[in-house]
This record gives sequence, structure tokens and C-alpha cells, in this order.
Amino acid sequence: MNMLFWLVAIPVIAAIITLLIPVRSQGAVRTVAFLGTIIPALLALVAYVAFQRGSALLQFGSSFTWLNIQNAFGQLPLNIQFAFGADGISMPLIVLVGVVSFLAVIRNFGITHRVKGHYFWMLLLVAGLYGVFAAADMFTLFFFLEATLVATFFLIHIWGNERRQYVAIKFLLYRGIASVVLLAAFVGIAYMYAVQAQQVSTSVYLPYSPDFLSLSLSQLLDEAGKFQLPVATQNVLFLVLLLAVLIEEAFVPFHTWLADTHEHSDTGTNMLIGGALMKIGLYVLIRFGVELLPQGLKTYALFVGILGVISILYGAFVAFAQKDWRRIIAFSSISHMGLVLLAIASMQAIGLQGAVFMLVSSGLLNALMFFTVGAQADRTKTYSREVLGGLSKSLPVLSGVMLVAALGLVGLPGLSGFISEFSLFVGSFAGFPVLSAIGTLGMILAALYMLYAMQKTTFGPMRPQFEGLADARAIEYVPLVILVALVIWIGVYPGVLGNVVHGTVQAITARIGG
Repeated sequence: MNMLFWLVAIPVIAAIITLLIPVRSQGAVRTVAFLGTIIPALLALVAYVAFQRGSALLQFGSSFTWLNIQNAFGQLPLNIQFAFGADGISMPLIVLVGVVSFLAVIRNFGITHRVKGHYFWMLLLVAGLYGVFAAADMFTLFFFLEATLVATFFLIHIWGNERRQYVAIKFLLYRGIASVVLLAAFVGIAYMYAVQAQQVSTSVYLPYSPDFLSLSLSQLLDEAGKFQLPVATQNVLFLVLLLAVLIEEAFVPFHTWLADTHEHSDTGTNMLIGGALMKIGLYVLIRFGVELLPQGLKTYALFVGILGVISILYGAFVAFAQKDWRRIIAFSSISHMGLVLLAIASMQAIGLQGAVFMLVSSGLLNALMFFTVGAQADRTKTYSREVLGGLSKSLPVLSGVMLVAALGLVGLPGLSGFISEFSLFVGSFAGFPVLSAIGTLGMILAALYMLYAMQKTTFGPMRPQFEGLADARAIEYVPLVILVALVIWIGVYPGVLGNVVHGTVQAITARIGG
């Protein structure tokens, strides 16, 4: 088994070990959890360095069969396997999981309630996230997607606050429905490609004549390179897949669960949700909607673009009205993911590249924002921007880093958000100039609501109860420094991502004619 397999296996092994450690040995549990996330993170970094730039093929591939089903659909047999591989789209997201996961574990070193259980579910969530982005097979991706659903549910339900049970059930319902719809899309895609492959092979006497149902991404892409599904079939499958993505990513009108989830989850869990989990839906849309159903995307490109602009503006307007920092970040994320949806609709290479940039950038910036607001709340006992004020005087480091994160989210040049938004809009303006012009209003609004909230929180007169607060502790500098460094590195040298993403994006757009 190669390193991608071990990215998934190590957190699972660490999760099992935590259950074997005595309850009183909380330090040992934290150590195992840290090792269970830092080792895969380092392996992900090694894979990223070793990744062959310019190639559109899946790399570091490995697989093993789990189950064979004869006559799964009609006369088509089905080979169910766990398969792993990475290309220029998934590789940056795998590294993103690595960075956010071990920093989230560090953040939650302060957890004292049911420590073993907390790190058990956190490690399973990390394994699931790695599994989703490293999957080279529909079954593998869906299996690990369900693992993230279960793990996140328990993290919210047990270690959340106030209305955590209600919010956990709401999370489970929304994303559970999304999973059911996504499963329907996956089954439809696999079945229709298998049927079409048989028909094409028979009609033109090709030696390539599969008589099986494949869930393998490589096999499906190979088939997509030889023939296309009928446009009507692609249209139906694309709409089903799009519905799953809209719910999964909390796009309007399926958005209400996300802000509640962030408001009632602990900070480490929020870092994993906002930093990595909320990138899955759009990754799936690129992976299967754009690559395997390009005619469906072309048919509904304008509709997808309009949905993106609606989410951009709605997220920005609602974020302005929020008082809780966690809800501000949630609606800001919806707005930024609307940008990604608009870029995907453009079907332009630079737009898709910008979409991947935005997924990575917003993941880092959201994790940084949740970390800083969580650290401030530890000291002030509140997340409300209306109660806070003048924190730059007592918490200069945390306030300064929070300002960097906020500026990154509004697209300040020199930070990762700028190159992401620039690439996105170059692509989207080529496809939908009017929609893109409207979408830029969201960026203006983002600057208004984010900087207004920052002004209310860190500047102005300081309330007496916030005097003498302790600034960032030594352990907190680790996430702060790493996340800020990555945000600046990508902003100053975007080639660190672009060189990896470019080859795959070019191959995708060549296939769809974008």
C-alpha cells in the first residue's frame, strides 16, 4: 500500500489506540492524537513534493478489492474496491486536510470532557476527509464521506454548546439527504457509462468492450475520453449531482444548517468543518460533474452561475447582519463558495484553477479565523462583536493575526485570497461578464462586513473586563504562525499551487471544450 493509503490508515489506527489508553492518561491520548495527525500531514507534504507537475493522471495509485457482486445491475457484475490516487485537483486538498487536522488537534488540547471519545471521533473525521480527497473510486469516496458525517455528528452532539443536540440532528438530516442524492447520482453515472460503453463497442466493433459496472474514476475517465453519454442523460444526472452539492455545501436555499453548526461546535471541530469538510461538495462537482458530465454542465452553466451569484450576495448581506463571529464566518464561507460555483460555471481553465485556489485559500483562512475567534472567546467568554471592543490593546498578537485572516478573506494583494479571487473572476468574466460584474458586489460587501466587524472587535475603547487578558500562549503560536505563513506564501508565490493544479485543469477543459 502506498502513502495515500497510510494517510487514511494512520488516523484510524491512532483512533483505536486512544480507546485502549486508560481514562486517566489524558496526556497520552493527546499525544497519540497529535501523532495520528502530524504523521499523515508530513506524508501528504512528501506526496505533494513528489507529485509530477504537469501530469493530468492520477498518481500514487493503489487499490484492493472488498467485494464482488455478480449481476449487480441486470447482467453487469460490480467489483467494489477501495482505491486511492491523487491528481492536480485533489493533491492540494489532501495537504489542506493535513495542515488543518493537526492544528485542530493542537487547538483542542484544552478539551477535558470525555477526552478519549473526543479524539477518537476527531481522528475518524480526519481519516474520512483524507479518504474523500484521496479516493480514486466512487465507492471509496462515498464510504469516507459517510464516515465524516457520523464523526462530525458526534463531535457536535457531545462537545458542542447550548443547542448542540438540535444542531447535530439538523446537520445529520441535511447532509444525510445530500448523501442519498449523491449516491443516486453516482449509481446513475456508473450504470449509464457501463451501458453506453457496451453499445458503442458493439456498434463500431471496438476491442474495448467492458462488460462490467465500474466505479473507478480512472476507468470512467477512460470511457469519457472514448465517447460521451447522450446529452439528455447527462442533463438529468448533472441536476441530481448538483442538488446533492447544493445541500452539501449549504448553498442558498439549503444554507440554514451551516451557521447553526458553526455556532454550536467547539473551535477544533469548526476548524475541520470550515477548513476542510465544507470543500467536499464543490470538489465532487469538479470531479464528477465537470469531468464526467460536461454536456450537462454546458446545458445548465447559466443556471449554475446564477446560483453562485445568489449565494455570493446573500451570504454577504446576511453576514453583515450577524453579531456572532462564528455566524459571520459561516455566511462569509457561503459567499466565497458561491464564487467557486460561478467559476465552475464558466468552464474556463483559469476559472477552474481559481476555484481550486479558493477552496484551499478559504480552508486556510477559515481555520485561522475560527482559531483566533475561539482563542479570544476563551479569554473574553463571548463571540459577540457587540460586546467586544478594543482587544488590540490587551490581545495584540491574536488581534493582529485575526486582521490578517480578515484581510485575506476580502482579497488583499499579497495574501492567498487575492490570487484566488483574481483567477476566479478572470475565468468567470470570460464566461458570464454580467453575472461576474454583479458578483463583484459581494467582494465589496465582504470588505464592508468583515472590516466593520474587525473594527467593533479589536479597535475603539476597551471594556474594563477585558483589561489584562493574556495574549497568545506558546502552544497557540504554532497554528498562528503556520497558517499565516501559508496564506502569505500562496499569495506571494501562487505557483506553489498553480504548478500542481495546471495540468489537470488543462486536461479537464480540453475535454469539455472550455
